[in-house]
This record gives sequence, structure tokens and C-alpha cells, in this order.
Amino acid sequence: MARPNKRALILEAAAQIVATSGASHLTIDAVAAAACVSKGGVLYHFSTKQALLEGMLARLLEQIDGRTAALREDRAQGSGGTIVARIIEQHEQQPGERAMSRAILAAAAEDPALLDPARASVRKAFDDAAAGSSPPELGWVLLLAVEGLRFFEMLDLLPMSEAERDRIHQHLLDLAGGQGS
Repeated sequence: MARPNKRALILEAAAQIVATSGASHLTIDAVAAAACVSKGGVLYHFSTKQALLEGMLARLLEQIDGRTAALREDRAQGSGGTIVARIIEQHEQQPGERAMSRAILAAAAEDPALLDPARASVRKAFDDAAAGSSPPELGWVLLLAVEGLRFFEMLDLLPMSEAERDRIHQHLLDLAGGQGS
């Protein structure tokens, strides 16, 4: 198995810090220590903490979009395939990704421009949801529901058991016309 490049190692270390210690502990020094690189090594790839957060957001969007595309090809063919893939992707999101989302959200509260790269991804998600649904508004409602679920889980505010969450997941898939995962 190929060893990840330094940039990827740094992003993984940053995500791990956020997942285990919280966004307030995300510093260039902490990332350098966790990635086993020098502070200068981190700064070579990410000149500021803002640049590191931008890199984390880009990585998170790539992971979500990549998983959704793979699921769409593998398990969600036909009508509503894109929204079905998005529902499955959300259900399978890892805790580290949720933690990374929290850090990005916290940073975006101070600098809303941090979310600019996400705007194109969200626009595409809405376009895809509408294109694959009849009527298009059904796709939008399902996308809003699945992203609302992601948001509540990300903030650890979802007042549901795992079994209840699974039932909601299945209900969303049923509404989208998809088969269970």
C-alpha cells in the first residue's frame, strides 16, 4: 500500500486532533506534532491555520462527493439514484468527518468566506437531487432532510437512538425509491 504524501498526512493529523480534542486544539504546532513533521513542514503546505482549514474543507468535500459518486455507480442506479447515494453516504459518514465538519463550521462562524468552496458543491447536490427526482422538489426535500440529519449528528444534537436513526435512514431511502443499503 502506498504511503500517503505529507500534505495528506498533515490533513489526517488535523482531522484526528479535531476528532479527539476538539476544534479549539487545532493549532499548527499540534498538527506538526501529530503528523510527525516540523512546524515548517506544516507551514510549507499550509501557510496559515486558515489555509489548513481550507485544506480540511476541500478534503471533506472530496470524500463526500467521491463516496456519493461511487455509491451512485455501485448501488443506486435508476430514478433517484443520486439522492439515494447521498442518503447512503450520509448514513455511512465516519465520526472523524463529523468532527472535521464541526471544526470547519466553527471557523466559518468567524470567517464565512471559508465556506465559499462548499457553495459549488452544495449547488451541484441540489441540481443533482432535482434532476433525479420527480417532481424535482421531492429531491430537494430529501436532500434537505439528509443534510439536516447530518447537521444534527455533526453537532451531536440528534435525540434518536441508533435504531431510530436507522429507521429514518430507511424511510428516506423508501421515499427516494431506493433499496435499503
